[in-house]
Amino acid sequence: MVPDVVAFLEEFFEAGFVWDEAGLADLADRLTALGPSPVAELAHGFAALRLRLEMGELSEPQRREVEAVIYPRLWKVLEAVRAGLPEGEQRARVHVLNRRLARLLATEADVL
Repeated sequence: MVPDVVAFLEEFFEAGFVWDEAGLADLADRLTALGPSPVAELAHGFAALRLRLEMGELSEPQRREVEAVIYPRLWKVLEAVRAGLPEGEQRARVHVLNRRLARLLATEADVL
């Protein structure tokens, strides 16, 4: 993975990127541009969150739940990349983040 993308993810991580629709779109585009890389698959989860935000604001409890999924899971992905773990391990961590986020957004949609 390109070091500038890791730095970009870390900046977003620290800046609270989750609630910035334009930032999420930019992040998804940059990740997609990586091609067939495990980390590029993060684009799916962030694009889904951006689409959900376009539908309307999330309540404060919903925001906390999303953050409780994204922040620790994204950190695990960044750790795997920095440590140079095999692509299979990186991909597994990305899939966990995407699955948990998708499950949370789907559950939230059922409540609406």
